[in-house]
Amino acid sequence: MDFNDRATGDAAILVAITQVLLALGTGVSIGRLLNPVNLVSVLISGLFFWVIYSGATYVISRFLLDGHGTYAIYLRITGFAYPTLLLLIAANIFLDNFLLILIAGAAWFVVIVANGLNYTVDLPIQKAFLAAVGGYVAITIIQAILSSVRIF
Repeated sequence: MDFNDRATGDAAILVAITQVLLALGTGVSIGRLLNPVNLVSVLISGLFFWVIYSGATYVISRFLLDGHGTYAIYLRITGFAYPTLLLLIAANIFLDNFLLILIAGAAWFVVIVANGLNYTVDLPIQKAFLAAVGGYVAITIIQAILSSVRIF
């Protein structure tokens, strides 16, 4: 991932596969998922999260925390960390509270991203966690804003 400039495509594939598995694990039927409109919607949702989260983390790290690296590196780190969100499915089996399920999945994702930032862009671990959490807060706010917008 560090030295391969084509790893961004691999990260995109991981995001797409993970998003399909998340959809199946949260109750979307295979028949419904085979509908091209539904499949594209699921994939766009995952790719949106990936691109916006990576961008928010990049901006926070680069401009607020004096990190370095290019946006592509942040895309790779986030893309390779994305399959950890499958923990949401496992947490759903053991936990009954939706908020706890979301926190469990998001926490592991943030830990992986922070460690990737620490290793790849030489950001101290405290700043890496701050950037990873900040990116997650930003994507949560953006998703809340966009989900309240209704297009008729």
